[in-house]
Amino acid sequence: MYLRLSYRVVAGIVVVLVVIGGMIAYVAIGGAPARPIPNGSIPFDRARAAASSSIVFKARQLPFTYVRGEAGKKLPIETTGGGVGMLDYDGDGDLDLFFAQGVPLPVGSAKNPPADVLLRNDGNRVFTDVSAAAGLTSKGYGQGVTVADYDGDGFPDVYVTRYGGNTLWRNQGNGTFQDVTQKAGVAVGLWSLGAAFFDYDNDGDLDLFVANYFDFDPSLAPYDKDRVTQEPIYGAPSRFDGQPDTLFQNDGSGRFVDVTAKAGVAGKGRGMGVLATDFDEDGYMDIFVANDAEANALWRNKGDGTFEELGSLSGVALNAEGMSEANMGIAYGDTNDDLLPDILVTHFWDEHDTLWRRIDAGKGSIFFQDQTKEAGLAAETRPFTGWGTAFADFDHDGAVDLIGTTGHIRPERDKTYTYESPAIIFRNNGSGRFLINNSTAGEYFQTRHIGRGLATGDLDGDGDLDVVIVHHHEPSVVLWNETETKGRYLVVDLRGSGKNRDAIGARVTIRAGGKTQIRTLDGGGSYISSNDRKLHFGLGNAKQVDELTIRWPSGNTQTIRDVANNQLLNIIQEEQKPRD
Repeated sequence: MYLRLSYRVVAGIVVVLVVIGGMIAYVAIGGAPARPIPNGSIPFDRARAAASSSIVFKARQLPFTYVRGEAGKKLPIETTGGGVGMLDYDGDGDLDLFFAQGVPLPVGSAKNPPADVLLRNDGNRVFTDVSAAAGLTSKGYGQGVTVADYDGDGFPDVYVTRYGGNTLWRNQGNGTFQDVTQKAGVAVGLWSLGAAFFDYDNDGDLDLFVANYFDFDPSLAPYDKDRVTQEPIYGAPSRFDGQPDTLFQNDGSGRFVDVTAKAGVAGKGRGMGVLATDFDEDGYMDIFVANDAEANALWRNKGDGTFEELGSLSGVALNAEGMSEANMGIAYGDTNDDLLPDILVTHFWDEHDTLWRRIDAGKGSIFFQDQTKEAGLAAETRPFTGWGTAFADFDHDGAVDLIGTTGHIRPERDKTYTYESPAIIFRNNGSGRFLINNSTAGEYFQTRHIGRGLATGDLDGDGDLDVVIVHHHEPSVVLWNETETKGRYLVVDLRGSGKNRDAIGARVTIRAGGKTQIRTLDGGGSYISSNDRKLHFGLGNAKQVDELTIRWPSGNTQTIRDVANNQLLNIIQEEQKPRD
């Protein structure tokens, strides 16, 4: 989120130079309030867009608007919040939506501050606010949402990160939630953003990792001023010291123990996004942390309760130019069909998103290479400040596509970029190269917003993936997937044995239509938001899945053959055998 200006003055007008296909496009920018985007104002390659026009969404506003709570001092927490989580909280078979909510600033100044918001999915694309009936009350300044059944009772729970103290909402199974933060011992008390539930010690229950951002004293605000008017503006994160991250171990009784120091994962890197997954496939889940304006961290799980930091050695600490960036949101998935999932991280304007592709360097290795330019994502993402993001096969052709929401942190007097900007959608052409799809993806992708959280899941039960995006200063939206040229699909819903009923850490491989695909069930991801935990596969024209293999978190494998397409397949883990 820090600023690096790259612009030129031509005839007294500030313009941005964007290189596309060897040509320079001069793009005039400014903080114009009008949301429609004039033709040519964004460096989208129209010819390439026309060739990738199959993905289409229709946007509809949701009854939720994130409260930033500005009081004129330009506190940095006003710019980062707005997470969303997808979950079936009431067990009726469809996905509901949980939003973290802010409050008026300073925290505690309002008599009736707003609470987090739960929208119940009533079917037919209708959502109803049931926050009060669900027992949600104001708990402070909300930032992000992480969803998991942490106690293994069959009902998804919600962890909300905040500035000053997080909240663990336990789903009581009767349509209501209970604040069990103090009992569980997971308040943290810092400025937390990303979080992930996962089983780091392989004891069968879910632990919790929390990324903490930076330390600031509200009494010293404002931290920067407009050079002309001297009015307060938001200060750059690089001016503040990062806070240590936190790792909680689940003791199996509903309580968590802080094992950060013992495990060696404290760090102090201004953490934002978090992803927990088994990078080296050794049976132990690792942690990737996107750090703002600092090197990313990749904590490799050593299997003895401790971690080693391999960000630099694995190639994901810095970009190909050896520079740290404003690392925020995380997408994870196999983008080039080599069965090795890749990492994409969203960044600040003029940095472009970065795609690190996993390179096979031998069993047990973790090595990634920056292949952003080769994937076609450098020039197209450079003009934007990116936040929530996801790899997902929106058109079911068997290749994961990419979506991201964007929006800057403040209007700029020099107008070197827009405060509001469009979400961006890319279609994977099947060879690992991404083609911009904005011009034909629907009206929403031609309008400007200030986006933050983003989550994906099938909200209307039609088999394809929809998207929810949280905005600042306007209602959040659901993007209904209305792609007509979709292939066939398979949705896999895993249920693990023991207390890890969500099967976080599982890996599913399918073989269909002569192609092999892989999906992983991870903790965290996107930007302070939670996707639906079910795994989606696009099958193209394949009539069936010839073989489906699950590697459960326990290390056991289970294989199913001759699976019909176009269905939701529920799989319950077979009785566990001892881990080798």
